[in-house]
Amino acid sequence: MSKQWKVWLANICIGAYRLLSIGRNAACSPVREQKFSRLVVFSTTALGDFMLNTPAIRALRNRYPDARITLVANPRNRDLVSACPYVDDIVCWDHKAKSIVPTIWRLRKRKPQLAVILHSKGPYDLIAAVFAGCSYLFKNIYDDELPGQERWLEAATWTRDEGHLIQSKLDLVGQLGCDTSNTEMFVPARPVTGAAPASIIGFQLGASQPVRCWPIEHFIKLAKALLAEAEDTAIALIGSDRERSLETRFMAGLTSQERQRVTSYVGRTTLPTLITVIQRMKVLVTGDTGPLHLAIALKVRTVSLFATASPKKTGPYQDTALHKVLHVAMDWRQPAGEPLHPMAYIKADEVLHAVVASMRGAETGHPQSLPAAARPGQRTARSEVAVLAVS
Repeated sequence: MSKQWKVWLANICIGAYRLLSIGRNAACSPVREQKFSRLVVFSTTALGDFMLNTPAIRALRNRYPDARITLVANPRNRDLVSACPYVDDIVCWDHKAKSIVPTIWRLRKRKPQLAVILHSKGPYDLIAAVFAGCSYLFKNIYDDELPGQERWLEAATWTRDEGHLIQSKLDLVGQLGCDTSNTEMFVPARPVTGAAPASIIGFQLGASQPVRCWPIEHFIKLAKALLAEAEDTAIALIGSDRERSLETRFMAGLTSQERQRVTSYVGRTTLPTLITVIQRMKVLVTGDTGPLHLAIALKVRTVSLFATASPKKTGPYQDTALHKVLHVAMDWRQPAGEPLHPMAYIKADEVLHAVVASMRGAETGHPQSLPAAARPGQRTARSEVAVLAVS
């Protein structure tokens, strides 16, 4: 079934439900003046998406301190979100049609009045919220969603511009009267404290899409340079079980002596354990992934690599002095026969300069300027690599 037909059928179902006066009650006062006692918040997508939603979740709790807030979350994030201090209970849903009926019945038991959809899969999210009994629907609409369901929303924000996603979610809950001044993300599950035995540099090898992955050959070149830079430097690899092949290729590119200074956690950590691993890093090198946002929330320094994604939307939005962003802005109309992988235009030497600068900042407690070779405006034959750093 095409997405447009799904939207059409969803509108028929929602309209019939509302026509029978099962779902929506007449408003007795402006929505931002109402004292909701039962809320449901939807954040059913990936780990990084949930982290970007955390400031809005905290703002909702501060706005409704006595309300019962139910979080609808992705089952893969269960270990992380179950410790969230700003919600009362969790309903796990994979945002698929085949599991929507049991999800609706679980939500109906909680009798929610208001649904705040921060990130979920349409049109199933609105169906679930309406059939659960929510009278008011607020939604942050992503630019890849088909139009046609705005009629059911009390309020909405859109992500089509270059504004940051965190701010977009805060603008949404701001229409409920929430204080939106705190833009910092939080990590529900706290890491185990303890100093790292060496200068650990983290590598996140994979990403949600291959086009967002930095080439393994570049990671290998960076690792060799960093390990040669200082004897106490160690490297920690992180990633999901699906990225074991990347781990194998990375290790194969190192000497036996170099491999002894690399610890791999790829496919070997739960989310709480991953948080502890990241907390002990001096710097994390990563693409636009969930671990990037975990590191930002933990105030761990990062060097993040962007090409197809926009750092203005999903890059660091807090503590910007701790983070260096390398963004390749390029003309996608490439000549025939040229390499198509955009992340390959971010060179290992450029990342090395950024990592070394971040390490020096960690040692001194002050941000460091990037070397001239990695400053904004550096050009290659077909691309421009811009280093966006508050230093």
